[in-house]
Amino acid sequence: MKLFYSPFHTFIHKSLVAAHEAGLHEQMTYVPTYPFFNNDGEDVSGQYSLAPINPLDKVPTLALDDGQVIFGSQAIIEYLDSQRSRGERLYPADGPARFEALTRLALADMMFELTVQMVMEGWYPKEEQHLKVFQAIWPKIERGLAQLNEAAERGFERFDIGHVGMLQMISYTDFRNAFYGEGDPVNPGFDWRKGHDALAAWYDEAIKRPSVEWFFNKDFEGDKSPEFFRAQVNEVLAAQGKATL
Repeated sequence: MKLFYSPFHTFIHKSLVAAHEAGLHEQMTYVPTYPFFNNDGEDVSGQYSLAPINPLDKVPTLALDDGQVIFGSQAIIEYLDSQRSRGERLYPADGPARFEALTRLALADMMFELTVQMVMEGWYPKEEQHLKVFQAIWPKIERGLAQLNEAAERGFERFDIGHVGMLQMISYTDFRNAFYGEGDPVNPGFDWRKGHDALAAWYDEAIKRPSVEWFFNKDFEGDKSPEFFRAQVNEVLAAQGKATL
């Protein structure tokens, strides 16, 4: 299997957590992919296009050895969970626990996407930013954090797919605040921990899981070159019986 993803380990990637939880992380080839900028801030998006194997040209993208391509983090995680070689499934069986976990996943995923939207808006000069974007997003983030904190206060029976989404969202919020927080026109210097003691306590314990510690805040040490990326894409195309690049 090949996992095409952005190797920025300053936040937690759901697909990497799921791969480790399933016991599959050592069976995968990790292919660094930069939709916008590389680690040095250089615009290299044209050199890392996934369009030949994913029409959305987005990460994460998982390619199986037979050429099948799975994209969208939820689809990738569910596939990895179905192939697990150890431990308990991230997706609970049908029933209230399953839909509670899926609802937390949906909430965390949308909060993550909204935070990404604010980050991208922050790339523009101040005079070109749209204040209404921040004004519309922040109430959703605040309500979402409050709901997740209430869930943490009630307690969780076990680690599930909703928690994987929460880890990505919270860690990305930390990442976003470190680089853009003071420049936010609505919530400068926002601290997600304030008023969310139960959620913060859960997060501080959850990041100690081996599925997080193996990559979180650690530099990617593999090949990050455009040449390696293209070679991996070509292997997928060849497996599909298509012309290579």
